[in-house]
Amino acid sequence: MTYFLKMLNGFEKVLVTISMALMVILIFVQVFTRYIMGDALSWTEEASRYLFIWLIFLSIGISFIEKKHISIDIISDRLPKKAQIILQQSIFLILIALSVFLLIGGWDLVEQMQTFKQKSATLQVPMWIVYLSLPIGFLFAILRLIQASILLYLPEKSTSKEDSLI
Repeated sequence: MTYFLKMLNGFEKVLVTISMALMVILIFVQVFTRYIMGDALSWTEEASRYLFIWLIFLSIGISFIEKKHISIDIISDRLPKKAQIILQQSIFLILIALSVFLLIGGWDLVEQMQTFKQKSATLQVPMWIVYLSLPIGFLFAILRLIQASILLYLPEKSTSKEDSLI
């Protein structure tokens, strides 16, 4: 299981890194062609927008496992350790339920977009590919929330990232 989690972590981070790098390159090309060459490429803005959408949804799972989401912990820090675990597990269960709801809703949206056969204005990419980021992102979020739920009950062996399950 540890191998699967490390592979998932690497896969997510590689996708996010590639998306971010491509987006930065496309925006640089857009600015360069607009201000230096005098004529902007029309497709770079649309491509970078769609990469940004994918980047956001792919990052949800990573931020859950690395605890990068905003949280208010003034109350939970004052609770005993067992109560903190129960509270955190309750939050994870609510987030899993919400993520399942959004995954199902996102999948329904993708199916609707496939029947509409709508394409993007400049790139002529089927719009269902853009909307597919929603169910895929929340699928990764569900996997990461399940992982975080399991980690609540495991004793902390080491503080180094190489030894942990993330």
